[in-house]
Amino acid sequence: MKVNSNAFSVIIDYFLILSAIIGVGFASGKEICVFFFDFGSKSLVGLIGFGLLYIYLFFIVEYIKIKLNLQNYNDFNQKMFGKLCKLSNIILIINFSITSAGMLAGADYLFKTFFGVGYRIPSIVLSVLTFLLLLGGINKIKMVANIIIPIMIAVIVINSIDNINLENVHFEITQQNSMMALYFGLLFGVNNFVAALPVLFETKLKNKGKFFVILTICIIILLNILVFASNNFSTDMPMFELSANVSIWFYYIYFATIVLALFSTLMICSYNLQSIYAKNKRSIFISIIIILSNLIISNLGYAFIVKYLYVVSGIFSGVYVIALIIMIIIYLIKYKNSNKNNKLKIKSFKHNNYFNK
Repeated sequence: MKVNSNAFSVIIDYFLILSAIIGVGFASGKEICVFFFDFGSKSLVGLIGFGLLYIYLFFIVEYIKIKLNLQNYNDFNQKMFGKLCKLSNIILIINFSITSAGMLAGADYLFKTFFGVGYRIPSIVLSVLTFLLLLGGINKIKMVANIIIPIMIAVIVINSIDNINLENVHFEITQQNSMMALYFGLLFGVNNFVAALPVLFETKLKNKGKFFVILTICIIILLNILVFASNNFSTDMPMFELSANVSIWFYYIYFATIVLALFSTLMICSYNLQSIYAKNKRSIFISIIIILSNLIISNLGYAFIVKYLYVVSGIFSGVYVIALIIMIIIYLIKYKNSNKNNKLKIKSFKHNNYFNK
């Protein structure tokens, strides 16, 4: 029985894009709480806004990629921002560096809290693994993503289903209106899309496949919202806390899932940094610089990075995506006008040719 290579390629690209979006914020449940559940029943408005934003961004980037025959993110960045492309790269470098450092600091914090492991052993181990993946290039990263992400999704879904009690679903009364819920849903989408953008140029996934990526993310968010609405929790990692309700063994399995989520996010952000920095994506020197920079920044500590640097990262992400949307709209208007002018020229040429005969 022959394996359909095209179907296999679709699956690989599907999980690669998911790995750029589904990270520790999904596994811990913290981001879902902040951006969705805290708005009560109005969270659904934010979820719909998030889904529609992703449909627009994914499909429009694919459209431009095909029309301009763009091969990678750097070509796309150059085409969209022109002389300002270096500035947009600086914004992304800051964003990915902060996120990567946060993942390393988070790993140290997690292991120290639960196992008393010090000396930054977890962050060093994750850094070495990431370095080896960067040397292996995108194919190695795709392979790892296709191992990690299915496991993460399966564990998150099992945890969600086992902790959903539909009879006990309740939403706290909130004074926030639907527009605020929509705003936070879009903000969540913007923050996560930035990490996915460079990766989109490493896949050949068509619009139908990308729609299933969006659907998968929306289903996970909805499941998490229902979990939180039917349970009480007290920590900053509600999904991890609630995993103990399944079994003590599942609690440790979920701990491993959070570590995988940290590594997945670190892997993608480090690859994105390498893509921006180096023309040769397997440059050893660039890889070393990226890994060491992430480790140095992570010395600031998990609490400091989350409280201060993540805010900076979120603002930069928002500015970048808003600027990107504006540039895409400008490009589409120019492209449309250019097509009209070309059609008029062709029509005029045919008309003149007819009378000349």
